[in-house]
Amino acid sequence: MGIASLKHGSQLMRIGASLIELLVVLFIIGIMMSLLLPALQNARNSAQDKVCQNNIYQLHVALSRYIDAKRMFPDPHRWPVDTLKWMEQRPLADLMKDNYDPNAVFPRPPLLRCPMQEEFPSRVATVDVCHYVLTVTRNPSGKPEGPRWEIHDRQLLDDNISEEPWYIGPEISHLAQQRIFTSKEGPHTSGLFMTRYGLMPQ
Repeated sequence: MGIASLKHGSQLMRIGASLIELLVVLFIIGIMMSLLLPALQNARNSAQDKVCQNNIYQLHVALSRYIDAKRMFPDPHRWPVDTLKWMEQRPLADLMKDNYDPNAVFPRPPLLRCPMQEEFPSRVATVDVCHYVLTVTRNPSGKPEGPRWEIHDRQLLDDNISEEPWYIGPEISHLAQQRIFTSKEGPHTSGLFMTRYGLMPQ
Protein backbone atom coordinates (compact mmCIF):
# COMPACT_ATOMS: atom_id res chain seq x y z
CA MET A 1 0.00 0.00 0.00
CA GLY A 2 2.84 2.37 0.83
CA ILE A 3 4.48 1.90 -2.57
CA ALA A 4 1.14 2.34 -4.35
CA SER A 5 0.47 5.56 -2.45
CA LEU A 6 3.89 6.91 -3.39
CA LYS A 7 3.27 6.15 -7.05
CA HIS A 8 -0.13 7.82 -6.91
CA GLY A 9 1.35 10.88 -5.24
CA SER A 10 4.10 11.01 -7.85
CA GLN A 11 1.51 11.00 -10.63
CA LEU A 12 -0.42 13.85 -9.00
CA MET A 13 2.77 15.87 -8.67
CA ARG A 14 3.56 15.24 -12.33
CA ILE A 15 0.08 16.39 -13.38
CA GLY A 16 0.50 19.52 -11.23
CA ALA A 17 3.91 20.18 -12.75
CA SER A 18 2.49 19.72 -16.25
CA LEU A 19 -0.25 22.30 -15.58
CA ILE A 20 2.32 24.79 -14.28
CA GLU A 21 4.53 24.18 -17.32
CA LEU A 22 1.52 24.72 -19.61
CA LEU A 23 0.64 27.99 -17.90
CA VAL A 24 4.24 29.16 -18.18
CA VAL A 25 4.28 28.34 -21.90
CA LEU A 26 0.98 30.16 -22.43
CA PHE A 27 2.32 33.16 -20.51
CA ILE A 28 5.45 33.25 -22.68
CA ILE A 29 3.37 32.95 -25.85
CA GLY A 30 1.18 35.84 -24.64
CA ILE A 31 4.23 38.04 -24.12
CA MET A 32 5.61 37.13 -27.55
CA MET A 33 2.27 37.93 -29.22
CA SER A 34 2.05 41.29 -27.46
CA LEU A 35 5.49 42.14 -28.86
CA LEU A 36 4.83 40.70 -32.30
CA LEU A 37 1.43 42.24 -33.08
CA PRO A 38 2.61 45.89 -33.07
CA ALA A 39 5.53 44.94 -35.31
CA LEU A 40 3.16 43.19 -37.72
CA GLN A 41 0.83 46.21 -37.73
CA ASN A 42 3.75 48.54 -38.42
CA ALA A 43 4.90 46.32 -41.29
CA ARG A 44 1.36 46.26 -42.69
CA ASN A 45 1.06 50.05 -42.47
CA SER A 46 4.46 50.49 -44.14
CA ALA A 47 3.45 48.19 -47.00
CA GLN A 48 0.18 50.08 -47.49
CA ASP A 49 2.04 53.40 -47.44
CA LYS A 50 4.26 52.14 -50.25
CA VAL A 51 1.25 51.00 -52.30
CA CYS A 52 -0.38 54.40 -51.88
CA GLN A 53 2.78 56.31 -52.80
CA ASN A 54 3.24 54.12 -55.87
CA ASN A 55 -0.37 54.83 -56.90
CA ILE A 56 0.28 58.56 -56.61
CA TYR A 57 3.49 58.27 -58.61
CA GLN A 58 1.70 56.36 -61.38
CA LEU A 59 -1.13 58.92 -61.43
CA HIS A 60 1.43 61.73 -61.76
CA VAL A 61 3.02 59.92 -64.68
CA ALA A 62 -0.37 59.34 -66.31
CA LEU A 63 -1.46 62.97 -66.01
CA SER A 64 1.95 64.24 -67.21
CA ARG A 65 1.72 61.99 -70.29
CA TYR A 66 -1.79 63.22 -71.01
CA ILE A 67 -0.62 66.85 -70.84
CA ASP A 68 2.38 66.11 -73.08
CA ALA A 69 0.24 64.26 -75.64
CA LYS A 70 -2.73 66.64 -75.70
CA ARG A 71 -0.87 69.90 -75.03
CA MET A 72 -3.63 70.84 -72.65
CA PHE A 73 -4.76 70.36 -69.06
CA PRO A 74 -7.89 68.33 -68.26
CA ASP A 75 -11.14 70.17 -67.68
CA PRO A 76 -12.18 70.46 -64.02
CA HIS A 77 -12.93 67.08 -62.42
CA ARG A 78 -12.10 65.12 -65.59
CA TRP A 79 -8.58 64.05 -64.77
CA PRO A 80 -9.38 60.41 -63.79
CA VAL A 81 -11.13 59.77 -67.12
CA ASP A 82 -8.66 61.69 -69.30
CA THR A 83 -5.70 59.74 -67.90
CA LEU A 84 -7.22 56.24 -68.14
CA LYS A 85 -5.23 55.37 -71.24
CA TRP A 86 -1.99 56.06 -69.35
CA MET A 87 -3.16 54.00 -66.35
CA GLU A 88 -3.13 50.85 -68.49
CA GLN A 89 -6.91 51.14 -68.70
CA ARG A 90 -7.30 51.56 -72.46
CA PRO A 91 -10.45 49.37 -72.81
CA LEU A 92 -12.17 51.43 -70.12
CA ALA A 93 -10.89 54.65 -71.71
CA ASP A 94 -12.38 53.63 -75.06
CA LEU A 95 -15.63 52.70 -73.37
CA MET A 96 -15.90 56.03 -71.59
CA LYS A 97 -14.60 58.22 -74.40
CA ASP A 98 -18.07 59.18 -75.62
CA ASN A 99 -19.96 58.46 -72.42
CA TYR A 100 -19.51 60.97 -69.63
CA ASP A 101 -22.86 60.36 -68.01
CA PRO A 102 -22.54 61.62 -64.40
CA ASN A 103 -24.61 58.63 -63.27
CA ALA A 104 -22.85 55.92 -65.28
CA VAL A 105 -21.74 52.66 -63.69
CA PHE A 106 -18.07 52.00 -64.42
CA PRO A 107 -15.61 50.04 -62.26
CA ARG A 108 -12.98 52.07 -60.43
CA PRO A 109 -9.40 51.53 -61.68
CA PRO A 110 -7.11 50.03 -59.00
CA LEU A 111 -4.76 53.06 -59.02
CA LEU A 112 -7.55 55.25 -57.65
CA ARG A 113 -7.83 53.30 -54.40
CA CYS A 114 -5.73 54.08 -51.32
CA PRO A 115 -5.40 50.93 -49.18
CA MET A 116 -5.32 53.07 -46.03
CA GLN A 117 -8.76 54.56 -46.66
CA GLU A 118 -12.09 53.03 -45.87
CA GLU A 119 -14.64 52.52 -48.63
CA PHE A 120 -17.40 55.10 -48.57
CA PRO A 121 -20.56 55.06 -50.67
CA SER A 122 -20.69 57.34 -53.68
CA ARG A 123 -23.67 59.19 -55.04
CA VAL A 124 -24.01 56.47 -57.68
CA ALA A 125 -24.79 53.09 -56.15
CA THR A 126 -22.18 50.33 -56.72
CA VAL A 127 -19.62 52.84 -58.03
CA ASP A 128 -16.60 53.53 -55.80
CA VAL A 129 -15.11 56.94 -55.14
CA CYS A 130 -11.64 58.23 -56.02
CA HIS A 131 -9.35 58.27 -52.98
CA TYR A 132 -7.00 60.83 -54.53
CA VAL A 133 -7.42 64.53 -55.16
CA LEU A 134 -5.87 66.80 -57.77
CA THR A 135 -4.52 70.03 -56.30
CA VAL A 136 -4.45 72.77 -58.93
CA THR A 137 -5.24 76.47 -58.81
CA ARG A 138 -7.17 77.54 -61.91
CA ASN A 139 -7.77 81.01 -63.33
CA PRO A 140 -11.32 82.11 -64.30
CA SER A 141 -10.95 80.42 -67.71
CA GLY A 142 -10.13 77.11 -66.07
CA LYS A 143 -6.42 77.07 -66.90
CA PRO A 144 -3.84 76.16 -64.22
CA GLU A 145 -1.87 78.99 -62.66
CA GLY A 146 0.43 79.43 -59.69
CA PRO A 147 2.25 76.43 -58.16
CA ARG A 148 2.53 73.20 -60.09
CA TRP A 149 -0.34 70.75 -59.84
CA GLU A 150 -0.01 67.60 -57.74
CA ILE A 151 -2.00 64.54 -56.73
CA HIS A 152 -2.27 63.22 -53.18
CA ASP A 153 -4.68 61.30 -51.01
CA ARG A 154 -7.22 63.15 -48.95
CA GLN A 155 -8.72 63.22 -45.49
CA LEU A 156 -11.07 60.49 -44.36
CA LEU A 157 -14.44 60.96 -45.97
CA ASP A 158 -17.62 61.81 -44.09
CA ASP A 159 -20.05 58.91 -43.73
CA ASN A 160 -22.95 61.37 -43.93
CA ILE A 161 -21.96 62.85 -47.29
CA SER A 162 -22.38 61.02 -50.57
CA GLU A 163 -19.22 61.42 -52.61
CA GLU A 164 -19.07 61.73 -56.37
CA PRO A 165 -18.17 58.54 -58.27
CA TRP A 166 -14.50 58.06 -59.15
CA TYR A 167 -14.79 59.43 -62.69
CA ILE A 168 -15.77 62.86 -61.35
CA GLY A 169 -12.35 63.44 -59.87
CA PRO A 170 -11.95 65.45 -56.65
CA GLU A 171 -10.12 68.73 -57.18
CA ILE A 172 -8.99 71.45 -54.77
CA SER A 173 -6.90 74.61 -54.91
CA HIS A 174 -3.48 74.99 -53.31
CA LEU A 175 -5.03 77.21 -50.62
CA ALA A 176 -7.56 74.49 -49.79
CA GLN A 177 -4.72 71.96 -49.73
CA GLN A 178 -2.85 73.99 -47.11
CA ARG A 179 -5.98 74.19 -44.97
CA ILE A 180 -6.55 70.43 -45.26
CA PHE A 181 -2.95 69.55 -44.43
CA THR A 182 -3.01 71.72 -41.30
CA SER A 183 -6.54 71.12 -40.00
CA LYS A 184 -7.75 67.72 -41.25
CA GLU A 185 -6.73 64.19 -40.33
CA GLY A 186 -5.23 62.12 -43.12
CA PRO A 187 -5.74 58.38 -43.65
CA HIS A 188 -2.17 57.36 -42.86
CA THR A 189 -0.45 56.75 -39.54
CA SER A 190 -0.67 59.72 -37.14
CA GLY A 191 -3.18 61.42 -39.44
CA LEU A 192 -0.75 62.15 -42.28
CA PHE A 193 -1.40 62.48 -46.03
CA MET A 194 0.56 60.72 -48.75
CA THR A 195 2.07 62.79 -51.57
CA ARG A 196 4.57 61.85 -54.26
CA TYR A 197 7.27 63.22 -51.95
CA GLY A 198 6.17 61.06 -49.02
CA LEU A 199 3.95 61.64 -46.02
CA MET A 200 2.80 65.20 -45.31
CA PRO A 201 2.80 67.23 -43.19
CA GLN A 202 5.97 66.08 -41.50
